[in-house]
Amino acid sequence: MHKIEIPDKKIIIDLPSEIDEMTNKQFVRYLFHVLQYISGKINEDQFKIILVNILLDIRGTGFRYHFKSQEKKAACETNLARISELMECFIEEHHNEGRPVREFMLKSVRNFVPRILNYYGPESCFENLTYCEYRTARGFFKAFAQENKEDDLNHLVAVLYRPTKILWCIRKYFGSSDGEKRIPFKAKSNPIYLLRRVIRISRFPYHLRYAVFIYFSACEDYLKTGKPKVDGNELDFSKLYMKEEDGSTKADVGLVGLLYSLTETGVFGNIEQTDNTNLWDIMIRLYQVVMQMQEMEEKSKKT
Repeated sequence: MHKIEIPDKKIIIDLPSEIDEMTNKQFVRYLFHVLQYISGKINEDQFKIILVNILLDIRGTGFRYHFKSQEKKAACETNLARISELMECFIEEHHNEGRPVREFMLKSVRNFVPRILNYYGPESCFENLTYCEYRTARGFFKAFAQENKEDDLNHLVAVLYRPTKILWCIRKYFGSSDGEKRIPFKAKSNPIYLLRRVIRISRFPYHLRYAVFIYFSACEDYLKTGKPKVDGNELDFSKLYMKEEDGSTKADVGLVGLLYSLTETGVFGNIEQTDNTNLWDIMIRLYQVVMQMQEMEEKSKKT
């Protein structure tokens, strides 16, 4: 957090210095103006001023501002411009083909859009995602990333965002409740219900839907490079995606192929039960299998 101090009024204001310090509302507005910048509607300096207004919750110049002297107005604008320089922390610079490129930071495994109207999304970092949800959503995610078609984006959101279960306000207190408020998404789910959500979701503001894409992208990266802790032990998931000499990856067997392979072990039950297992349980099991295989390979080399 940055700290903005106003000595005359003895006020100290906390100003977010990274994405995860923003509120949900701040991030959504931040993303909206990032898209405005990308489309060329505002420049970088304008973006920074707007972002300061968002983070400090400045809702306009106000009635009293118009009666201030020109000197005080100039001082306000100068201070705002100085504070806007702190917004550089949301911009990262890298080189692409030898040329410097400046990009706004967007990715976070936190879901900043937990709800859109009466549709509820997944928790942060895919915490309550089943394998079926993940593999279905990932197909639409990859399609949108490659072709940028809004229909794929709408399907991605429709898979992840669903209404609550019937009588959830009562069922959540039952001991048999698994804590998941959304209606289940399964391979055998009626596609008509998905299509209905797609049609309705297509009317939502684009930046809200795009926020879901950003969230999924960050979580996807975390699955490949993250190091979650399980029972105090750190797991390095990057080992699941180690490149072979031909450039392929060890984990690149296809999500459906992986589903069949895990089903054959019988650890999670039949194919339907495995498909509806929590994604992280699947990932941890996959990690165990890969580590065991590597250990066996090392032992065989020594003998």
